[in-house]
Amino acid sequence: MIATILVDDEFMILRGLQKLIDWEDLGFQITGTFQDPAGALSFVRHEQPQLLITDMNMPTIAGPDFISQVRQVQPNIAIIVLSGYGDFAYVRAGLQNGALDYLRKPVDPDELTAALAKAKKQLTKQAERAQDTLLARQQQVQHLLTVATGHQDSATVAALELTEDTLAEQVRVVAVLRPERAVLADFLAQSPPVVGYFWSGQDAIILLRGDSAHVRYWTSMLPRVVGSQQRPILISQPTTFLSQVHALYVRIQQAVEQSYLYELAAGLVVLPTEALPQEPSLDEVAEQLRGMAPAEMRRALLALNARIRRDPVAVPYVRQLALVFLMAVNPDDDERVHQINTAPTLASLHDLLLEALDAAAAVTDTRYSDSVQTMRSLVKQYYARPLQLTDIAERLHLNPVYLGQLFKKETGQTFSQYLADWRITQAKVLLRQGQLDIGLIAETVGYQNNGYFYKVFKKQVGVSPRTFREQNRLVRV
Repeated sequence: MIATILVDDEFMILRGLQKLIDWEDLGFQITGTFQDPAGALSFVRHEQPQLLITDMNMPTIAGPDFISQVRQVQPNIAIIVLSGYGDFAYVRAGLQNGALDYLRKPVDPDELTAALAKAKKQLTKQAERAQDTLLARQQQVQHLLTVATGHQDSATVAALELTEDTLAEQVRVVAVLRPERAVLADFLAQSPPVVGYFWSGQDAIILLRGDSAHVRYWTSMLPRVVGSQQRPILISQPTTFLSQVHALYVRIQQAVEQSYLYELAAGLVVLPTEALPQEPSLDEVAEQLRGMAPAEMRRALLALNARIRRDPVAVPYVRQLALVFLMAVNPDDDERVHQINTAPTLASLHDLLLEALDAAAAVTDTRYSDSVQTMRSLVKQYYARPLQLTDIAERLHLNPVYLGQLFKKETGQTFSQYLADWRITQAKVLLRQGQLDIGLIAETVGYQNNGYFYKVFKKQVGVSPRTFREQNRLVRV
């Protein structure tokens, strides 16, 4: 509906206009009627109606002056003027001030209907132009923030009315998570500190100008349904250099990812200047997990989960860490690999790993004797060293032939086959993790001969170690 107000100092004319046609059937809603132009002007200032129908000859303020003042308050409002017979000078003045049409009193229903159709057409075109302008500005802001060299695009910088070098005032990047779009968009459209914004998924990314005091005031003026009482709002550190806004955006995006993964509560968060805390390398974590029983891994997982919740780290690292845990528990669990890469929260990641540990513990508890469980544990712990069945038999004080037969009976593999499988499994983990030299990986998992490692790996996996690395990156997010 097109919000419409009627202004005439004669009450009966206002009443008659309301009853003259079916306004709502034509797509118009009368949101106010005024005999006093001053009251109408105040209404326009606060409510921003789209159409004004006004008499041009009123005792308290001349029609041309009234229209001029309305235009100052709301430049794009459509105006239809009413005039009595002989008031042509007023009509002409109204048209010169941008009135769309005029109607003579008494108003004819057909003429009013035609004038409203003309007004609707004009307002529709204005809305389309405004939407095109808004989309163009959103694309310009998105280009400036998301492209590392966006600040070098002189056309974009000029369109956003920014300088090409040092900015005259501070700017920040702000993310409002999961806002009601219409409410926030209306607020941003009327907010002078906003250079521009765009939508990133369900979140709004805003380039905001002003010092700390201005930013605090701006956030306090946000409508409640899109304010920090209802959702997280993330604010970057300020900069006065246009070349740095991309880095601020990258930091904000990292913080947005963290907010979702860690299920951040509503509130205002000003991002710190320092980088995220450094964590142990994934290789170190993988090394610590090797040889751990499921119960030990569970304790390590609980401790690490508590630490990460206390001191949040980057989202990609969390997912990598979860994959390292899963590789240590069950490297062939491809379904959980996919689930880890798509898990929405830290809690869901934690639950996935607990499920994997429970499954591993159940298998261990029910399938193997104490001797075979010990053999498997020793393989996981010492596979990188020269390891013989006779060494383990001596450690367990058992006959090596008997122990080999027992192992084959319970696992379906000879000890040497199981050891080779585990070594190749660990090689796959290392290949997934990064760019470690393949020769070094071979040595790390217990093969002193690179050629033999390639042969065994390709026989078991079906492709060479190098091809496997390209096909199976650890981080698939």
